[in-house]
Amino acid sequence: MYKRQVVYKYPYNVHFQTFEPGGTYNWSVTVDNVSGGNWSFKVSEKVYPLNDRSVDVTENKSLMPYQIKNLEVSNNKISFLRFDIPSTITEDSHKIYLNLVVDGDSTLNGGIAIHKYDQLGWGENPDNKNIGIIDHTLGSTIATLTSQANGTTVWDNGTAQSLDNGTTLSIDLTDKITSYGEEYSIAIRVLETTDKVTFFSKEKKMIDYSFSPQMKLWPNLSFK
Repeated sequence: MYKRQVVYKYPYNVHFQTFEPGGTYNWSVTVDNVSGGNWSFKVSEKVYPLNDRSVDVTENKSLMPYQIKNLEVSNNKISFLRFDIPSTITEDSHKIYLNLVVDGDSTLNGGIAIHKYDQLGWGENPDNKNIGIIDHTLGSTIATLTSQANGTTVWDNGTAQSLDNGTTLSIDLTDKITSYGEEYSIAIRVLETTDKVTFFSKEKKMIDYSFSPQMKLWPNLSFK
């Protein structure tokens, strides 16, 4: 068990700590030998995208930062997601999964491919890092989900996967993410021009146009 004890002198009494996803932490404060009691909290085992956006890569135009509730993957549209990997992750103690929730009906005659995307710092600001105009060249293939003759879809590791509305696609990226405390981006594309699948984005709210996030449907990386 890791234990840290620090003495502060007001007003320099702010404590900074890097937390481990899924970790449980206990803390207490004592002032002039008077204890404020013991407290405990658990850190979420998930991180959500810094940015996620679907892009028609044939248009090459700067995108405005609209709050679009889903990510469409289709003929010319590629979905990009950017995450910040916690520095507390260790190769031996965590399994890392990418989780995506299907939004609506899908058409998948070929399949989808998930790629590493090597651009850093992209977003929706009106600059040369805007995801609409930045280089969209994709990196290595991380995983593929292909349609079979019997109507099922299967990951390249042989695992069957449903694409029904509301289904969560979970992909093991443990062997793909090997650097921690850094950005990691992925891109999702279709394999055939007739393919289309839509996932919820991190802009999904409980009710459209409300301010209540429905985080259980958001894309995420989970650490187990």
